[in-house]
Amino acid sequence: MAKPHTKKQYYDTEGNLIVKPYRLSDLASIFDVNRKTMRKWMDKYPNDLSRHEGKYFSVRQVEFCLDKFGLPGRIVFLPKQIKKAA
Repeated sequence: MAKPHTKKQYYDTEGNLIVKPYRLSDLASIFDVNRKTMRKWMDKYPNDLSRHEGKYFSVRQVEFCLDKFGLPGRIVFLPKQIKKAA
């Protein structure tokens, strides 16, 4: 039986980005852009982002992306509103 699909977790419970090795599609999701757009951004820095291990960009390269492209929006977790019984 197939496992149910679970959404990847890029942020911790406080909404901070978890910095670890990511694939191109993961980085595009984090920055909320299309993969082609992410690749175009990365092509501007070929010396720093052209070499990566297999499918993953290293932590240093992810940090470089954050430095050059800015921090993606933070997630704000709001507490559930409790409705009082009338």
